[in-house]
Amino acid sequence: MFNPEIHKIQKAKPAARAGITLDLALTSRCPLRCRYCSVDKTPYPELPAREWMGILESFARLRRIDLVSLEGGEPLLRTDLPAILKTCLDCAQGVKIVTSGAIHLDSLPQGLLHHPRFFLELSMDGPREVHDFLRDGSFGQAWTFLRAALERPIPVRRRSVISRYNLPFMEDWLTGLDLELEPYKQGVPFSFDTLLFPEAMAREGGHLQRARVNRYPAQGILPSPQEMWRLFKNLKNRNLACLRIPQSEPLRGCGFAQGGGISFDPAGFFSFCCEASRGLGWIHQSSPERCLALLDAANRNRPCGACPYFQEDLCHGCWTGQKCGMVEYWGAGDCQTLHRWMVHGRDLSVSKSPYANKFAPTP
Repeated sequence: MFNPEIHKIQKAKPAARAGITLDLALTSRCPLRCRYCSVDKTPYPELPAREWMGILESFARLRRIDLVSLEGGEPLLRTDLPAILKTCLDCAQGVKIVTSGAIHLDSLPQGLLHHPRFFLELSMDGPREVHDFLRDGSFGQAWTFLRAALERPIPVRRRSVISRYNLPFMEDWLTGLDLELEPYKQGVPFSFDTLLFPEAMAREGGHLQRARVNRYPAQGILPSPQEMWRLFKNLKNRNLACLRIPQSEPLRGCGFAQGGGISFDPAGFFSFCCEASRGLGWIHQSSPERCLALLDAANRNRPCGACPYFQEDLCHGCWTGQKCGMVEYWGAGDCQTLHRWMVHGRDLSVSKSPYANKFAPTP
């Protein structure tokens, strides 16, 4: 049940103060070895459930929590996930589990899965041949997971990471997927990000070592800003029956610059970017009050509030300010220049994806 004491504390806070997002990477473990996963799979310490529960309750007493994102690795591998999820639902306005669909949902109580503030976010990156190439042959597992969630029914959202491997197939695949979803008569929100550039992300954050970023080879496979702009416009203009595309961010925007977000690795080291490999503090040594003070100070120094792209909702901001490495990758200098190139026509894309003939689109 929703914690009335915490809810009362949150309601008493000034309405003008924005809420926060908490990203909890509960584990780096995963049964899959996806080709472009940024999570290093080296064994890494994990906080027990009781510590995560204490962290959540402490933050909820200090600030409204708009969203808790339970991530990994694969968070469904945590046997103590039900206890963590219950506390999240007590403390936050919304809670999601980000999953590959490789693990079934039977370990989670039905009451939590059907809670009005809970939803799943399932990663699928294209038709079977493409998804299997990118995500370790897991299309069948992901599709079974999606159907099971829709049949129960459990709110589920779809998410894709766009690279030049799946970009040529994305629009047609989503159109076909939309038809396959019609019998379930349930809206399924869909969002997408660009592939990040790990060489840039490995230098982001503070002075403490967090769980490491997997430095996969990204050269040649990041879509350009204009390619993402075309995909965004084309998808927004498609008449889809079940898939919903609510995002207004065409590249990659975590939204942390809107109200602030804190990302924890499995051991409790935190930063303001979930992809940063350097931490600003450790929850065993920094109180939630100190963590929020650092966040507020960083928020005041961000340039996003005065940026026209941020004001027009074309960019949701990010804590690197560099769109997860795209600025460095394309040599734009800053994120505003990256958006100008995207919207006003500096086309950095290749004329044809060098990988377009590797797969045949699924009919």
